[in-house]
Amino acid sequence: MAATVLMLVRDLMLRSRIEGVAAALGVACAPAATLEIARVRVSESTPSIVFVDLSDSHFPAAETLVAMRAAAPGARIVAFASHVDLKAFKAARAAGFDLTLSRSEFTARLPELLKA
Repeated sequence: MAATVLMLVRDLMLRSRIEGVAAALGVACAPAATLEIARVRVSESTPSIVFVDLSDSHFPAAETLVAMRAAAPGARIVAFASHVDLKAFKAARAAGFDLTLSRSEFTARLPELLKA
């Protein structure tokens, strides 16, 4: 099954949660621990949505958004971070992510995001 969700998420517990919800909905996922791996994953399939954990320093907002827009121009790019990480939210909004959520809101809305 080709991936339809690309996860730039290194947190194994969160990644497992996303994969579990996705599997229950019949949605395929591809994890990527770096931007380089993300580019490879995009070349293997065309994701319809990309999840980016901005709490992880491996995924700086502006650089990550530029890379993902270039690699997967048709994908919806959703960023999330800890609700107290105001710097990450400001950077994500300035960069122009399609949607920016707190981590708790992201997990609460995960089924909806995966179905969209």
